[in-house]
Amino acid sequence: MTAPRTIDAAVVGLGRWGRNLVEAAAMDSENTLRFSRAVTRSPDKAKDFCKAHGLLLGADFETLLGDSSINAVVIATPHSQHVAQIKAAAAAGKHVFVEKPLALTLEEGLDVATTCARHGVDLAVGFNRRFLPAYVGMEKLLAAGDLGVPMHVEGNFSGPFGYDYSDDMWRGSATENPAGGMAAMGIHVLDAMISLFGPVKQVAAKSARRVLKASIDDTTTVMLEFTSGATGSLSTLMATASNWRLQVFGSKGWAAMPDQQSLEFSILKQKVRRKQFESVNTLARELDSFARSTQGRDAFPVSVRQALCGVAAMQAITESAEKDGQTVLVADCGS
Repeated sequence: MTAPRTIDAAVVGLGRWGRNLVEAAAMDSENTLRFSRAVTRSPDKAKDFCKAHGLLLGADFETLLGDSSINAVVIATPHSQHVAQIKAAAAAGKHVFVEKPLALTLEEGLDVATTCARHGVDLAVGFNRRFLPAYVGMEKLLAAGDLGVPMHVEGNFSGPFGYDYSDDMWRGSATENPAGGMAAMGIHVLDAMISLFGPVKQVAAKSARRVLKASIDDTTTVMLEFTSGATGSLSTLMATASNWRLQVFGSKGWAAMPDQQSLEFSILKQKVRRKQFESVNTLARELDSFARSTQGRDAFPVSVRQALCGVAAMQAITESAEKDGQTVLVADCGS
């Protein structure tokens, strides 16, 4: 039996990022995922948006899960709500796409992964930078052995977002966002590093609030050691101009993304080469990949194990930051 061309999905949470996901899917006419339902904690604020995008605004999450026409749910809610919502969706037989982070602790992450597997539903975590053509190019260089033995990786993802946060917003809460910008931005770089270099063995992190009014750290830096023996450094700031940088070093050369659309690489005794890529709709691409994976037509690039390894590393980073930079071992994220 041929799988349907599209799957019907509901979005849970219509804050800034939930709306971005809906708009991104609508912009891509080839997208396999189609949003038809929505649930949000502030329905009055979402009525006009839902009407403009043809979304049926549901009464509550439980009622939504009882809708047999919905194949999948896309969760864009505060981080602390992910676990309960994923488990409920899985029990209802719905495939789950959840915005990063999957969970705030490894124990919770393992719980939801086991629940989804038990109910036979797909679980995908939204790391849209995996779909950047420049990042894919970097991945290919490393996988082909062109850079030699992976030795070290450095990254930064920063922006001015913290200036817009206050203590009465969940994004301005240190409980929802431990270690400053890690949950908002740094986790994207951490995920990229784990995809390239494998699981993290131990971390040492320093995190501080210097200028923000909200009680969230604005400057965080992390030293990492991977189980492979490679090393890394990661920084993220919530109170500066926007910046993205990712660079990997191998025994034969290096590759760098000075921004999200460019790739530079240098092989021993060769000139630096540069490639420029067009901007792509990474949100639409990740939603389409998720939908296709639920049909068995595609493999979502972020494996559940990689997502769990990211949660484990994040938990260790938080603990290290609370201990003023003490080295903390990362818990085993499974095989």
